[in-house]
Amino acid sequence: MRASNAVAWVEARFAGAIVVAILALLLANVVSRAFGRPLIWTDELAVYLMVLGAFAGASLGIANRQHIAVTLVSDSLGPRLRARLARAVDTLLLALFALFAWMLWNWFDPVGVISADSLQAYSRASFNFLYQEPTTTLGMRKVWFWLILPIFCLTGLVHVLARFGTVSEHAQ
Repeated sequence: MRASNAVAWVEARFAGAIVVAILALLLANVVSRAFGRPLIWTDELAVYLMVLGAFAGASLGIANRQHIAVTLVSDSLGPRLRARLARAVDTLLLALFALFAWMLWNWFDPVGVISADSLQAYSRASFNFLYQEPTTTLGMRKVWFWLILPIFCLTGLVHVLARFGTVSEHAQ
């Protein structure tokens, strides 16, 4: 639970910093356009930062059990059945995160990348251009932004395991 709380603390600060950065980028874009010199890269960076913030917020929502839920069934159950339902939901979440981790492992293919002679050779042989594809205006590789997916998978697993089977305070 301590690890989950520490991760949630970092996620909350990260998501807050992302929101501030997006606002600053959009403000810089508005001001630069007003002076007739638009910064076209700010829009793309704002979109990528929004994605990073969304995944950090989603993980934080898992940590705090604050995602939108239909509680019609759970509200009508007694404490024992509600706890069983919470365990069932957490088991399903663990299965989904395990499936997600497997999909990410296959997509990122760290073993294939490490064993390849070069990224170009790997991309040609596997048709996986994850490590090669550049952003449109930033000139960075998109993989740096895609790394939020394995981070989200790991932090989501930490949060689910830490709160496994506990009933949300809102449901009591």
